[in-house]
Amino acid sequence: MMQPDPNLTPANIKELSVFSNQYDLRHDLHAYVEYIQDRDVKRLHRSNELNRADSKRLAKLMSDPYTIKEVEQNGYSKWINYVDMLAYVCEFVKYDTEGIYVGYTSSEPSFPDNYIDINAKEYEEFIDLPLLEQEHKLLDPLINHYRDDKNEFYNTSVLGRLLGFSTRGCATGIIPDLDFARGRRFLLEVLQSCKPGVWYTTNSLIQYLKKHHPYFLIPEKPKYRYKQDVKNGRYGNFREGERWDKEIEILESDADAFERVEGRFVERFLEGLPLILGYIEVAYSKTKYKGHLPEINQLQAFRVNDKFLHVMSGKIIEPKVTVQPNFEMHVESELYPVRILAQLTKLADVVTKDKTSILKLQKKKVLTQLSEREDLDVIRLLEKLSGQKLPQNVRIELEEWIGASEAFTLYENAVLFEGDKDLPEIDQFTIQRISTTMRIVHSPDRLFTHLEQKELIPLHIKHRLSALTLLPDGVRTVFPKRDSSVSKVKAGAKTKKPVTIKREVQIIFHFPAKELMEEFRKGLIAARCPVAADWGKLTLSFASQYEPEVKKVSKALKQDYTIKIEDIT
Repeated sequence: MMQPDPNLTPANIKELSVFSNQYDLRHDLHAYVEYIQDRDVKRLHRSNELNRADSKRLAKLMSDPYTIKEVEQNGYSKWINYVDMLAYVCEFVKYDTEGIYVGYTSSEPSFPDNYIDINAKEYEEFIDLPLLEQEHKLLDPLINHYRDDKNEFYNTSVLGRLLGFSTRGCATGIIPDLDFARGRRFLLEVLQSCKPGVWYTTNSLIQYLKKHHPYFLIPEKPKYRYKQDVKNGRYGNFREGERWDKEIEILESDADAFERVEGRFVERFLEGLPLILGYIEVAYSKTKYKGHLPEINQLQAFRVNDKFLHVMSGKIIEPKVTVQPNFEMHVESELYPVRILAQLTKLADVVTKDKTSILKLQKKKVLTQLSEREDLDVIRLLEKLSGQKLPQNVRIELEEWIGASEAFTLYENAVLFEGDKDLPEIDQFTIQRISTTMRIVHSPDRLFTHLEQKELIPLHIKHRLSALTLLPDGVRTVFPKRDSSVSKVKAGAKTKKPVTIKREVQIIFHFPAKELMEEFRKGLIAARCPVAADWGKLTLSFASQYEPEVKKVSKALKQDYTIKIEDIT
């Protein structure tokens, strides 16, 4: 238990170099998993790291643009490698980490055909959790991750700049049985006593630990891996200096032994886990270090933020969604709201991602979702997420989009197929039959192969967005052919070509007021009548074939209005 309460010394950082984490680990972790879900990612044969091509693509998805420059310069990114490691530790992904030894002379393992697989069940369960539980699920494996030399004494943090002790002998002495998780949790508990936004000296934290909790990390009577290590004492694993033959031993009897061992640990802890998670900022000395390595007294100040205290107290601010009249949706959240953004990005484009993310509703995306999910109620979803009614103009526009979605069906990965009605075994590819010779089909490549195997001669035509591609001579089709193009009709030809020009009559209603126009429009949408609204001119336009539905709506409104329809001459 932490006794007494720390009374740390405020720091003056004017002469120090301040560093804050510009990455959002939570965003980048989800971006990584989504990237892996959509691709077959193969790790490098020798090193088992991510390949350069995937690192380049991932860099563009990360929260800090510096990652792109890092990959271009080095061929890899420390941050992406860290996110990759975390996804594995959290069991969101699976891949071989042991490898195989090829041949008797191999000194290092190889990793042939080592593809990354997604653990979809584990990941879906994670993102379904409340944000606070997600945070603890993220925090716990980081606290407990210290296998081999993966700890603050030996490893430089992915965002850190301080070197570690020499790893020589780290598999002996006290290190193998040291409970780093307990020490890390205790330091997080101590940091909770700090006021948010206030800079404190690192030295005052170290002196508090030395005076009141000297055994927070290394027990007074630690376990030793081997009996012969007992003679080396609690600090037998730690030596200062760059060369092994000139190293300086740290003895427990030294007056500054705690600062030289646990003090160094505290500095590296601060630039590790809490900095990576965006809980704190740190400040370093600007003076060039000239002492014995690894560096000491270089990370001289730190400050915690509100997010850290809210997470530790279990009182994070819940995400807030606000739908604006300009169709923007603002999502404010202390922690990355992956589930909410996953829902909204299906309906909107991302404008900015930050503590407040901004998205903008897009008609095409909304229509796509409505075509794929018959049970989707877009208005209800947005009102549930925001906890309030939508702005009136947004609601009206969405209702028009919903009405439009009911007027057509959107097919994806499908093509239009034209052929004889008695072609062999093509019903298995048919989505919808339009006529005896025309149908919508799926899996066009498989269908093409199938027809070739039946000794037929299929023809694949790709039309331009601006016009239909003219088909070759001799093709039986309802579409234009090259020899029937108007441009190829010979001058003076007297052959008359039969043509049919189709006419569609549009009816336009002009309304005296928006209120009546809105009620009329809603009635037409409910009657499944495609209608176009011009709010500037107060008009509704629809095809004349829907006059029966229009009359029904008009009749229904006569309960509240005396309606007279006049033609404009």
